[in-house]
Amino acid sequence: MAQGLSVAQTYIEGKNITGTLFFIERKDGSVQIKGEIQGDLTPGLHGLHIHSAGVCDPDVQPAFTTSGGHFDPGPFGSEVPVEANHPFHSGDLPNLYVDENGYAKYNVVTSRVTLRESPVTVFDDNGSAIIIHQLQDLQQAEGLAAQAGGGRIACGVITHSYSS
Repeated sequence: MAQGLSVAQTYIEGKNITGTLFFIERKDGSVQIKGEIQGDLTPGLHGLHIHSAGVCDPDVQPAFTTSGGHFDPGPFGSEVPVEANHPFHSGDLPNLYVDENGYAKYNVVTSRVTLRESPVTVFDDNGSAIIIHQLQDLQQAEGLAAQAGGGRIACGVITHSYSS
């Protein structure tokens, strides 16, 4: 990939949930993730993570498990969100806050992933996805799955949209 800046996006879908997140590579190499999500979301905090496979199948049970565990290349890779490195997986992000109308605006910066070719790119061989979880991620090490956000209620495959 060229040394220029990159932009990626994901269209998030779940049962009566939609949204778009943009991933914008910054000059310092960090990635800004911003966008809006709305729909049948309970008010409060929801876990939001980058997962290790770019597949969003709502028909498998439990839903969206085709997206794998939290994105975390390297020795602490995750197939289960609560394995050794949680809450320090590359794909662990701050919780999503949903208002009383089921609307959320998201804007965070992370240096845990990149959009360019690197060991922590979201564009590895099997891609990556964003998952919105039913519950808040309590961001505790070695906790229960429910403490890492619980069930998966919406998903979006991250796609490359622009590179300068």
